[in-house]
Amino acid sequence: MKKQEQIKALLEKVKELPQSPGVYKFKNIKGEIIYIGKAKNLRSRVKSYFQDNLDVGSKTYALVSRIRDLEYIEALSEFEALLLEAELIRQYRPKYNISLKDDKSYLYIVIRNEKLVVRGKKVGVPRILTARKPDLMDNDTVFGPYPDGSTAKYIVRTVRKIIPFRDCSVAKYTRYQNLGRPCLYGDLGLCSAPCADNLTIEEYRDDIHKIKKLLSGDSVQIVNTLKKEMDMASKEQNFEKAAHYRDIIQKFDYIRQSFKSANTYIENPYLVEDMITESLDELVKNIPVMRNFPERIECYDISNISGKEAVGAMVVATDGRIDKSQYRKFKIKFKQKPDDFDMMREVLARRFKNDWPKPDLIVLDGGKGQVSAGMEVMKRMNIDIPLTGLAKRFETIVYTSGSEFIELNLDKNNEGLRLLQRLRNEAHRFAQKYHHHLRLKKIE
Repeated sequence: MKKQEQIKALLEKVKELPQSPGVYKFKNIKGEIIYIGKAKNLRSRVKSYFQDNLDVGSKTYALVSRIRDLEYIEALSEFEALLLEAELIRQYRPKYNISLKDDKSYLYIVIRNEKLVVRGKKVGVPRILTARKPDLMDNDTVFGPYPDGSTAKYIVRTVRKIIPFRDCSVAKYTRYQNLGRPCLYGDLGLCSAPCADNLTIEEYRDDIHKIKKLLSGDSVQIVNTLKKEMDMASKEQNFEKAAHYRDIIQKFDYIRQSFKSANTYIENPYLVEDMITESLDELVKNIPVMRNFPERIECYDISNISGKEAVGAMVVATDGRIDKSQYRKFKIKFKQKPDDFDMMREVLARRFKNDWPKPDLIVLDGGKGQVSAGMEVMKRMNIDIPLTGLAKRFETIVYTSGSEFIELNLDKNNEGLRLLQRLRNEAHRFAQKYHHHLRLKKIE
């Protein structure tokens, strides 16, 4: 294939990339991987390389001029794309990843077991930090390298919000230990403050063990362990401790709902595509009111405080993928009292007055009350579209058969349920964002 034909085929591939997180691999004319990068939006990021205004003398121009093909691996979250990128760079060490940045300047995430005096004895109190290759020590537990400083620091910040840890120097730890109180990070909940005896050294080490597993991609086992510890604390009526475990589990939601390790993606580069297909198949198989393969799913949520600045949100999945270009928001016009059912009626009625693409499934955040309100609008407007609710407490799928309400509880690992959960959570986030915007606007 001639050079111009290769470039033309390459640009066509770029147009077909998904607008989702993932990792891209650029190849040269010999089929060798010359650069690996990560993206929050694959299509936008890769497209940005092929602009006309690149500096001819830059390393980026030198890279782009050698690209003849590309491959990509779609990820379920930006966090997973970061971990996958680091692992692939470690495996392949592509020429332009190394030449665009000196290997010594790559950051690593380090768990260092420092010896500190606790109650008169020297014991290991692990510290988590980022470090460059020359600063690594023999006994460090190391994750990475990560291709830029922001990647490693982003991962550390994300993990720290879930499981707090110390990153302070020995001198700082000793100073606050003598003061008998934590530093600012301890007050903010970003450090569990073993210096101030907020927890035992054994409990702190257990937290560090969980972080090791998380950075290795094993979040499922961590959550299962936390659930057991929460149940045990609850049985012992230690409700404060049970609530602590509950809060940690909830913080995992951001990365845990679909968290996969880098090796999982490497073993199956089509993992996301397979999961999407499975999720749609599961919905058709398990929800009898569905008559067609759901090319378009719409999910709705309401957000308000005592009826004030009430809003509704519609989020959309097209062929199983979140499609932000189709999102719509509604400012509630006719209701100033807290009545979620009436607000849902208003949102759905306004939605179906618009000439937007017809959905194959409507999902409402809520149970029987929301489903009843939705069915009332559909009947009044003579619309026949499958409609379900997703009740949050037990993640119950609710739909009607004749005049009967049917409640369906799928296995928590069912991909169809997970797709509905992602849509419901996204609708909630989108509605809240609009609600907060209106409240702030009113205050200003």
